[in-house]
Formats: sequence, structure tokens, C-alpha cells
Amino acid sequence: MISSRRLPNKRLQRTGISVPLIDNLSHDAVVSRPLKRNVRRLCVTWLCEKENDEMKSVAVIGIFMLLCFGFCVSPCAAQGSLAGDWIGGIDFGNSWQPINLHFKTDQQGITGTLDLPQQGRNGLPLNRVVLESSHVRIEWQGRSGLAIYEGELRDGGIMGNFRQGETKATFILAHETRIDPKIYDRYAGSYKLKSDRFIDIGPDDESDGRLRFLDSKTGRFGVLYPTSDSDFFSGPSFSIPLPVDIRIKFIRNERGEATGLSWQQGNSGALAARKVNPYRKKEVTLRNGNAVLTGTLVLPLKKGPHPAIVLVSPGYSLDRQNGVYPYFFVRQGLAFFALDKRTVDGKSVDYLHSSFEERAEDVLAGVRLLKARKDIKPNQIGLWGSSLSSWIAPLAATLSPDIAFLILKVPSALPVSENILYEIESDMREAEFSDSDIAKARALRKLVSTTILTNTGWVKAKAEVEKSKAEKWFGYARVGWFLSMKVPPDRATLDGLQGPLRYDPFPVLERVTCPVLVINGELDKSVDTKVSVPIMKKALQKARNKQYTIIVLPKANHGLAESVTGYGSEAARNKKYVIEYWNTMAAWLRRHVDARN
Repeated sequence: MISSRRLPNKRLQRTGISVPLIDNLSHDAVVSRPLKRNVRRLCVTWLCEKENDEMKSVAVIGIFMLLCFGFCVSPCAAQGSLAGDWIGGIDFGNSWQPINLHFKTDQQGITGTLDLPQQGRNGLPLNRVVLESSHVRIEWQGRSGLAIYEGELRDGGIMGNFRQGETKATFILAHETRIDPKIYDRYAGSYKLKSDRFIDIGPDDESDGRLRFLDSKTGRFGVLYPTSDSDFFSGPSFSIPLPVDIRIKFIRNERGEATGLSWQQGNSGALAARKVNPYRKKEVTLRNGNAVLTGTLVLPLKKGPHPAIVLVSPGYSLDRQNGVYPYFFVRQGLAFFALDKRTVDGKSVDYLHSSFEERAEDVLAGVRLLKARKDIKPNQIGLWGSSLSSWIAPLAATLSPDIAFLILKVPSALPVSENILYEIESDMREAEFSDSDIAKARALRKLVSTTILTNTGWVKAKAEVEKSKAEKWFGYARVGWFLSMKVPPDRATLDGLQGPLRYDPFPVLERVTCPVLVINGELDKSVDTKVSVPIMKKALQKARNKQYTIIVLPKANHGLAESVTGYGSEAARNKKYVIEYWNTMAAWLRRHVDARN
């Protein structure tokens, strides 16, 4: 259960080995429109809650100021210079490839580098950059030939045509101002627009530390790009930065603390929001066996003790910044905790070679730390798991009576080896392979999985993989790594391969007796929802669990964003969650957790 790290399906990890990307991926042409600059004068009365441990009162501050909306063109863009950082992507009609460009100007002219984030290829030197008046031409020698970007510099962006060999597409780039990342922490939190509408904002590692936002009323989400220390914009969807759709200006007091923001979407008037639900952060260190773990605890500022929720990292690595999730849960009255670093023998390590049991034990070490704190309710500590970690969270609940509840986002009740086959088929159907090719790819992957699980037939399996490597579907079978592996493998390698593959969630789920909320998506292409949900229900019934809730959200993909097909190629254009995801979590927590003090 995986998605690309740069797409909005937050913290989702598939169980197989991902297919390498080529120089060019694809997507729909984005028609840009001139960006309007509106100047509005607002007289606002704010109720500002001071956000520190010494908060004693609520201050009423009158603010009369001039707010500039529209896309705030940075000086370099306004003057016709390319110098600086640009973010955007190539639009191939049915897919979108994110790119970043970085330019420098000196006496010799303009030089620059290209980043291809989905491929993990950064700092690739450009061959040639030419700026004549507003016309831009960029050349880069890629694996598939010379790539040429030709476009116009206008309205703070570069829009134009891309070609590489026979491949043609359009591209969009927006200029981004580089600011001190510490500023993002000052802006993180919840902002109240109306009694029933909040904007949750927080930095996210999966957006390279940039701020993400969530509109609690509409489900709109996205990335915020800075044009100054206080002005930000977001495009029409998650990955596409232009044309500008949302403009935010943060309001700060004399100490530099954010007290509110102005929010403008489209051509609508600006709305004022005050910052609410103050919190404090605390870095903690703990141990589990020979592993030293660090984590971040986000606590409501009001007097505790508080119930708590632990985010179980969905990937094979730990994120330090978790986007809007800490502030959404603080807004529900819960403390939020997540591990963000794991060190063994002085070296930082991930979970790539760890068993599910090891990961569950790390989570429980965090639970024990929370349970010992006076500001946490020891009998109200729950776990939130998503995608891959929705296998880890129930396992942890069966290993400790300290888990009070579970929230499982897009879990699969299928064994790992079977789920991989579903993912392979989904990917190939999206790429329009024939049923025959899909069957061959599935059969090859099944052969490799069986070989690993039984520790037999290694020579035969490697011969089959070798024989198939020239097939067009080969990359989708997720067995390319098998070609370079020594067979049979040594004991340590075998254990690492067998651990995740042999995991079957059913025997675990049938022992989960705490309250459980399960949320799946109707259009999930990483989890076979129609097959998984009945198995999940059967397992929880077998556990005689009387407090489980299972819902399937219509038109929701693996990230629970509104989708047409659910395929990953739509992810860059996703712009709204199915709002019932967040509303259901909030309502369910009110019924099962006592956030009163």
C-alpha cells in the first residue's frame, strides 16, 4: 500500500518494490489565467489567544491594515530575472511529473539545476538557459534525449511547452521565495474562520517541509508556497501551483507569534481567521531495546490531563513533520505523539529491515512514555495507523492492554503477499495492459513470493525472472531486484524478505477488542476494498468486538481524496478530501474519548 512520496495520499506505503520512473511522466494541460491583484482594506477585531505556557487571558486586539492579495510577484520575477527557486511540473495529459528548477545569474549568464523529486534525482545540471525579454528556453540532457522547455515569464510564473524526442507536453513553474523554515513552526496550528469552519496548517516532510493546509468545511487541502515571510499561495490542486487559487497572509504580533490569518479563495472576498486551540510542543527521548527513539509530543495548552493519540508511521522511515494531523487532533482535545527518529548503535536507521513486531514494540515504548506523564490520561491512549501502518497498529493493540482505541485509515485485511498482487493489477490496468500481460506479471510475482516464503525453488524463480526481464510489463511485477540477488540468500536476507511477506492481519484482528474505527475508500487502488472490508468485519466479529465501526467513503482513493478513478495518475489533481473522513474521525472521537479536563 504505497504511493509516491510527493503525492497527496498522505504517508501511504505499498508493500512491494516501486517501479522506477523514467525522465518523463505525464498529465493534463493546465490552462493558466492572468493572476489578479486585489487590494483590500480590512478593519478586523481579533480574539487572540496567547500561545505559551503562561497564557493567562484572551486579549482583544484591534487591527487596521492593508492586505495585498492576488499573487504577490517576487522581486526577481517582477524584474524579469530567473534567479531563485521555481517549483512546478510537466503536464503530460494523464499524469503530472513534479520538477524543481534553481537558477543563478552571474557575469557568464544564467546557470541552473533540475530536480526530479519522484525519482530522487536532484541537482541535475542544465545544459543551457536563455532569457530574452520574457521568453525562456531551458535545455537539459536526460536519459531519453535532450529535454527542451520553452515558455513565457509572466505573472510570477513560467508557462510553456516541453518536448523530449517524440514526447510533447506543457509545463508550469511558479517562483517560490526561500524563507527560514523555522517560520513554518510559528504558523502551525488551527485558525477559526467561522464557528463551524477551521483551517488547520502544519509543515509536512512529504512536501519538503512546506506548510500544508486543510479546510475543515470543504475538505480542500494543498501546499502553501511562500512569496514573503508572511504571504503564501496555493494552486488549483495539490501538486499544481498555478494558477493561484488560494492566498493566505499570516498576522503576527510584536513577538513574531502568529495570531491569525487572512484567507482568500478564488475571486471571493478575504476572510479573517484567528488562531485558536493553542498548544505546546515537547521533544522526548525513549528507548526500546537497543534502539534510541526520539519523538514529538504536541499538547493542548489548556490544563490536562488529556487523552492522546499516537501516529504510527505509515512508511519505512520516520517523519519529523506530520502536516495538519497534530493540529486536527489537538483541536479535538487530544495530545498528539509521533516518533521521528530511530538510532541503533549511534546510527540512524529506518524500518526497511525491521519486522512488524519490532515496529509495534517501538510504538508501545511511546505509549508507555505517555502513560507515565501526569498531563496524559493513561487509560485513553489510542493509535492512528494508515495504509501499511494499519497492519502495525492492531498488532500493537494485541501486544498491550494499554491501547484504548484504534483509528485505521485505508487498512487491508488481506495477507501482504495477496495485497501486492492487487496493487500490481491496479497499476497495470491504469497503464492499459492486456489481461494476458497482467496475468503473467501476477504469476511471476506470486512465484517469487512463494519462493521466499517456502525457501525453495530459488534457481527456478531466478531463471523465470531472467527470462521475463525484456517484457514490457516486467517493471510492474516488482521483481527486478531479484536479478542481482544471490540465491539462495543468507539467513539475515531471508528473514528480512520473509518477515513482511508472511504477515496475515486476520489472526491479529480477531484478537482486537478495543474500540476500532475503520475508514476505507471505494476507489482505492492499493487496497481491494470490496474484498477486504468483509474480511475485516468477520475478524472483528470473531474477536467479539462490540465497538467497531467500518465505513467506506464513496469516490475516495487510497488517500481518501475525492477521485474519479482512484488511480495514482489523478493524485496531482486531487484538491479535496472526502470530507466525511475528517468529520467521521471527529464525531467518533467525541463518542469514545473523554477530552474534558
